[in-house]
Amino acid sequence: MSAIFGLLRWRGTGPDGRALEALRAVTAGHGGDGGGIWTADGVGLGQQLKAVTLEDLCEEQPLVSRDGLRVLVSDGRIDNRPELSAELGLGSARTAGDSAFILAAYERWGEDCARHLIGPFSFALWDAGVRRLLVARSPFGAKPVFFHQAPDRVVFAPMPRALFAVPGVPRGLCLENLADSLVLLPLAREASLYTGIRSLEPGHLLIIDGRGGLRTRAFWTPEPARMLRLGCDEEYVEAFTERFERAVADHLRSRGQVGIMMSAGLDSTSVAATAAPLLARSGQTLAAFTGAPRAGFRDPGAESRLVDEAPLAGTMAARYANIDLSVIRADGMFLDGLDRFFAAAEMPFEAAANRISYEGMLSAAQRRGVRVLLTGKCGNWTTSWPGVGLVRSLAGSGRWVTAWRETRAQIPDSRASAAADLLRTVLKAWLPLPARIAIARLRNRDDPLLADDWWAPVSPIHPEFARAQNLAERSRDRGCDYWLRRGFGTPAARRFRLMELQRDTGLNAGYSALFGLDIRDPTADTRIAEFCLSVPEDQYCRAGVSRWLIRRAMAGRLPTEILASRRHGIQSADWFERLLAARIQVFEELGVLEQSETARTVLDLSRMRRIADRMDHPPADRMEQRYDYALVLERGLMMGRFVRWFEGGRAG
Repeated sequence: MSAIFGLLRWRGTGPDGRALEALRAVTAGHGGDGGGIWTADGVGLGQQLKAVTLEDLCEEQPLVSRDGLRVLVSDGRIDNRPELSAELGLGSARTAGDSAFILAAYERWGEDCARHLIGPFSFALWDAGVRRLLVARSPFGAKPVFFHQAPDRVVFAPMPRALFAVPGVPRGLCLENLADSLVLLPLAREASLYTGIRSLEPGHLLIIDGRGGLRTRAFWTPEPARMLRLGCDEEYVEAFTERFERAVADHLRSRGQVGIMMSAGLDSTSVAATAAPLLARSGQTLAAFTGAPRAGFRDPGAESRLVDEAPLAGTMAARYANIDLSVIRADGMFLDGLDRFFAAAEMPFEAAANRISYEGMLSAAQRRGVRVLLTGKCGNWTTSWPGVGLVRSLAGSGRWVTAWRETRAQIPDSRASAAADLLRTVLKAWLPLPARIAIARLRNRDDPLLADDWWAPVSPIHPEFARAQNLAERSRDRGCDYWLRRGFGTPAARRFRLMELQRDTGLNAGYSALFGLDIRDPTADTRIAEFCLSVPEDQYCRAGVSRWLIRRAMAGRLPTEILASRRHGIQSADWFERLLAARIQVFEELGVLEQSETARTVLDLSRMRRIADRMDHPPADRMEQRYDYALVLERGLMMGRFVRWFEGGRAG
């Protein structure tokens, strides 16, 4: 929850004191328990300390090496402290801050030190001996590191607003990246929503020398070195359980109350089922928070989905005596209090309707005095991966009989359907993307989601703005369209999605400062990711049972109702009902947006108004309703309000 910032000047006699003070002032909300600024020889480094763990109380940053040549500022947590202590000869280091481990690792391994560190961290280290500034961001869980390169210096901070406070840093929105965001196209590497502001990729180093050279490189990659081959199915469960229990235990390091955002799915409940017994050993409770729609809400069109997760979450509280469950049925609409959210996160909330429920749980946790809040957000791509690539991998290795059996198990009612599904899976595995798109268009000539402007039904972007930004060409270059980018059956696509989620940690960083909570995800631990990405697909899906690994690992630890459930929970299931209740607010917001030149340029406000006009008579088709109201109207309003907030000068 701390923050680091700094700059390196290539010209002039010393660091810019005004710039450093500006950085310190803007990042103050991320600290409050200490920190400081160090300057010398054109370099300035600073830290805002928020003491979340007992080890944080030992921090004295900026940390200077014994010979005075190296200076470090850091944020985050190092989880492999026991292993590093033995390897680096630190002796009894229980009372040392995490920064001491980072500095010792650098003194042993130099620039390669980051790959020896486990945990969510970012750090900046100036080595006067080689006149080099090293800035690192861990693969998982760390705050963003934004940086701006000018002719005379580089400046970095965890939030764009801090950089805007530095004289000479441009303040503007990047229209190309706004366009990508509006159609859910993943941003380019190191891109941000702001002109001239770059974002250090997760698992990367920013290396700056004192003469003006700047480069970035990866120190960690999601590509597994090899596929894990163990002797039997049970060994995979044992190996997973050992790693998962260690990861959860490390995420429990806290000076105070630990909580969890707990749905009724396998991910967060598995975290809770592991954390609760560990906390019980020291007489601690686990405060659980479950979001739910209003009491009595029914959605007759969602029989296969879990509309209200509170009853199943309640089975966890009944099973573990030290789980204290609070069901949060938040009121309001996503437009409420948005300026406060933007000031903290500096980005739109992608799933607009979910914001009120999410903040309702954070607010409840804050009132309970929670300091560490666990989640299981990345579990779909690690711990509870459903094994959707199983048939593809079997067919690709020539195991046709097994591939047929698994396809039949997934589609048990029809041999013809199973055969067609197996054929489609094989074709997807072997055909290049252009051929797959061509076949899909032949089979679905009238499907607008397969057109060059595939985003048109699902995005509020203005068509002329989309053309001006060359979205169709950029989309093709990145291999993305609405349908085909959802097929995460290949290992590469799964890894891409997992890392895409890590690029978006600015949301939790902003919320951490806003609510005073350290939000942590054990399912996004580096050790868990490396293990889960190396496990063969047949450990995740077998005989038609998806998420097979986590179901076996949690047998006897999760209630049967959760283990056996095949329904997926719906966040903010009453979103449309809330939208209808706020129709006056919606039309007021549209009227204000029509006065903004940027909003008129990037958003199809006429279409958004037409959709709003027929709110009382929405499409009967559930998917069309979601396209029109959740993806076009609500996301358009969210982006429009973000633009208004920025233009109002509140972003810097």
